Amino acid sequence: MVLLDGAVKSLGIRSDETGLRLNWIAEAAGAAGKAGPLAFEGGWRALTPLSPVHLRCIRNGSGSGSAVVSWTRRGRDNADSWIGTDIPLDEPFERYRVEIIDGATVVRVAEVDRSEWTYLQADETADFGGRQVSLSVRIRQVGERIPLGIPAKATLSV
Repeated sequence: MVLLDGAVKSLGIRSDETGLRLNWIAEAAGAAGKAGPLAFEGGWRALTPLSPVHLRCIRNGSGSGSAVVSWTRRGRDNADSWIGTDIPLDEPFERYRVEIIDGATVVRVAEVDRSEWTYLQADETADFGGRQVSLSVRIRQVGERIPLGIPAKATLSV
């Protein structure tokens, strides 16, 4: 466990400083001496789309046998309100990259503009030779400044 209290401060990087190589000097509280200058580019993590949550998968009941994968998006800004039905988008568009994984190999990639994707039975058969009882997926929100967000990974029963 790590306790983060009021002593932890943001670096205060402005949006126009994101990605710039800046020099920093670190001082430990109660310790003598300084460390630095240390140079690094900061601010990118704050712009990275968060991983989706609540990944789930069901077989389509229409007889097609397709697997419908769905999830819930998360947001970095203004996402804590309990009033609205959905949180505001952090990006100027809603887009996700969905990957179906077999071991360490990505066997199918799709990009969608909503938090749901249908894995057609024909594609599943082409990728695996038949219907699977579980699917390993990796889903990332696509961003404008940071192309791929933090991945959500899961093996879902179908």
